Amino acid sequence: MPERQQTNSGNLRPRCSFACRIAAALIFMALAAITAVLWLSAKGTIHLGFWVGVCGFKQRYGLPCPGCGWTHAMEMFVTGHPIQAFTIQPAAAFFCAAALAVGIYALLIAVFGIEFNLLSRLVKTVGIKYLVLCAAIIVLAGWMVTLLRAAMQGNGW
Repeated sequence: MPERQQTNSGNLRPRCSFACRIAAALIFMALAAITAVLWLSAKGTIHLGFWVGVCGFKQRYGLPCPGCGWTHAMEMFVTGHPIQAFTIQPAAAFFCAAALAVGIYALLIAVFGIEFNLLSRLVKTVGIKYLVLCAAIIVLAGWMVTLLRAAMQGNGW
C-alpha cells in the first residue's frame, strides 16, 4: 500500500463501547419522544395542560414562576418557530437548542460509535458546578424577562 493511502492511527477517534452506544441511543429516543409529545400538543392532538395543570405560584402570588411559558415556548420550538420560542421564554428556547445539539450528538454516537469526548472535555475544563451555575443563571434570566413582560403588561402587580 502506498504511503499516502495509509492512515495515521493517531488521528483516528476512539470507538464507543456497546454500552455507550446503547446509552446514546436511549438519550436520542427519549429526546425524540419528548419532541413528539410537544409537537402533538402544539397541534392540539394531546393536551399537556391536563397533566401540567395551572401554575400554583402564579395563582398564589400573582406573578409568573420561573417555569411559566416553558411548555408553550418548547411547543413553538419543535414546530419550527425558534424566534417565537425565544420571545415567549428565552431560557426555554436556549435549553431546547441545547437539547437539539445533545440529540444530534447522541444520534451520531449511537449510529457511528465514535467517541467525541465533547462532554467530558467540557466538564473537565469548565467544571460541573459552573455548568450548573450557568444553567441556573439562564433560568433566572429567562424568569426576569417573563417578570418584566408581566410588569409592562400590567399582569400580576
